[in-house]
Amino acid sequence: MILPTFFYRYPCTLLRIGRVYLVAAAFAACSRTPAGIIPEKKMQQVMVDVQLAEAMIHMEPNLYPTPAERRALYQTVFRKHQLTEAEYDSSMIWYGKHLDLYMRIYNLALADIKAQMDAIGDIKPDIVPTSNADSLDIWIFRKYYEFSPLLSNRVIFDLQPDEPYSSGSAFVLEWQMWGLTPEMKASVEVHLRVRQGDTILSVKSTAERDGLHEIYLKTLPTKRVNRVYGYILLNTADTTFRKIYLDDFSLMKYRYGSPAIAAMDSIRAAGPAE
Repeated sequence: MILPTFFYRYPCTLLRIGRVYLVAAAFAACSRTPAGIIPEKKMQQVMVDVQLAEAMIHMEPNLYPTPAERRALYQTVFRKHQLTEAEYDSSMIWYGKHLDLYMRIYNLALADIKAQMDAIGDIKPDIVPTSNADSLDIWIFRKYYEFSPLLSNRVIFDLQPDEPYSSGSAFVLEWQMWGLTPEMKASVEVHLRVRQGDTILSVKSTAERDGLHEIYLKTLPTKRVNRVYGYILLNTADTTFRKIYLDDFSLMKYRYGSPAIAAMDSIRAAGPAE
């Protein structure tokens, strides 16, 4: 999973919160979710703790070097919320099919963490890349990820530049993937979204094979881009697979009117090669 931008901006604060927050009490509330699915309010609180646990693993890998130690940390989260790992996994599958609700809860969870970080304070944040160049790689996160039965098997990214990107920009998310075999009966679902004022544009793609993958989103020429976000999620019921590897991530932003956008539009208009 990708940690949100502000996780990288305030690593020391995040670890201080994580070590304390994982021992706090939690409670449930009314929800629109079906029976057997974690209710929305409780899911928000669970997401906070899962995010903190994943951040601790990422930022202090020497403390959690083995799958058993990482799993033990997640089990701490599940025990705190009186959940089983199976209940959490089932709920993530259900929420993954209700993207708008999932993103709303996810954003509330991030807001909870950020509010705690702001209250504690830390170093001045880094800036999400912006430029007037025709093209710019705005991916600021790790280039390499692994999906395995012991992890949450999702990559969530969220970029909110201090200076909005220019109207009409196009975005291309690209990565390499291997380890996805036909026997798994699995697919990798990808969502890429942008917010332009009160408008949200979204594209979705499904990858079912190894190799190079990309997803392309062209924005409106009338509004600046305030936010670029989305996720990559492994869809499979198989809990015995070894690992799936994702590497060489890039998220290219192309300025409106650049030759690269014209070339990509031309390729897509022509359709797939025979």
